[in-house]
Amino acid sequence: MKYKNYIFDLYGTLIDIHTDEKNPKLWEYTSEYFETNFGTVIDSKKLNQEYLKLCKAEEKRLARENGSKHPEIKIEWVWEKLIGKPVSDVEMRRFCNDFRETSRVKLKRYDGVAETLAAIKEAGGKIYLLSNAQRLYTEKEMEDTDITKYFDDIFISSDKGIKKPDGNFLQELLDKHSLIKDECVMIGNEVLADVGVATAVGIDAILLNTYNHPSWDLKRDFARCGADMDKVKVILEPTFITPSNIIA
Repeated sequence: MKYKNYIFDLYGTLIDIHTDEKNPKLWEYTSEYFETNFGTVIDSKKLNQEYLKLCKAEEKRLARENGSKHPEIKIEWVWEKLIGKPVSDVEMRRFCNDFRETSRVKLKRYDGVAETLAAIKEAGGKIYLLSNAQRLYTEKEMEDTDITKYFDDIFISSDKGIKKPDGNFLQELLDKHSLIKDECVMIGNEVLADVGVATAVGIDAILLNTYNHPSWDLKRDFARCGADMDKVKVILEPTFITPSNIIA
C-alpha cells in the first residue's frame, strides 16, 4: 500500500448526488413549512430571493472576518435569519433534513466505495473526510449511504469556516493527526477543489473524473491550480472507486 492516510472528498467521489434548489415547488414547500412550524409567513418567491441574498451577504461577512478567499458559512445562520427568531438545534436539524430531502433528486453511494474503504482499513490505512459541505445536510446523507463508519475523522467545511481549495482546511486535518505529508493522498473529483487543496499543502492527489470532463478542461484546471502532474493520478475508468485504483 503506497499511502497510510487516505483523505476523501464526498460528493461526486463517494456519493452520487443531485439537488435542485431552483425548483419552485421546493420553495413552496419551504414557505409552508415556515408558516406551519415556525409561524413565519413569507411568500415562496421572496423566500428564495432572500435566501440567495443572505447566503452571499454571510459569505462576504465571513470572508472579512477570517480573511479566506474561500469562506464557508453555516447554513443555519441563513435559515434562522429567514425564520426571524431563535430555533432549537433539534428543530433546525429537522428542518434542514426536510429541506435537503425535498431538494434532492438523487442520492446513491458509488459502486465499489464500501469495498474500497473496507480494503484500506483491512490493510491498516487511515481514512479521513475533507468535504465542502453543510454538516446539517451531510451527516444524514452519510448515514443514509452507510459510510460514516469507515472514517477516522470527518472534516466538514461549514464547521471550519473555510473550504477547499483553501490549504488551511486540509492543513488543520494534517496537524490534528500529526500526519506525514508523504504518507497522505487526497482523493476527489474536482481539480480546482481537490487537486487544488492537495497542491496547496504539498501532498499527492488522485483525481476521479466521475463527470467525464474533457481532457482540455482538466488540463486547464490543472494549470490554474498549479498542480504538479507527477503528484496526481487521474482515473478515467467507468468504475472509479476500486481497491486497485485507490490503494495501488
